[in-house]
Amino acid sequence: MKKLLCICAACLLVAALSTSCNKKCECKTYVGGTVQSTWETELDKDTYNKCSDLNTVVTIAGTKNGIECKGTL
Repeated sequence: MKKLLCICAACLLVAALSTSCNKKCECKTYVGGTVQSTWETELDKDTYNKCSDLNTVVTIAGTKNGIECKGTL
């Protein structure tokens, strides 16, 4: 029983620490449907809740233009 409690406490600690850390986003710039650049940035939790909040992609006639961001592990 003590081992189970220790394991549960460790899992809760890891979950709490992982949610409080800054999240990294991988962003790509699209021009004319092709990727022009790729970079990583840390998500500012005070301004944005998720990486997709940074997106500015507009698709016209199937062609992407703008910035698209996704979360990384």
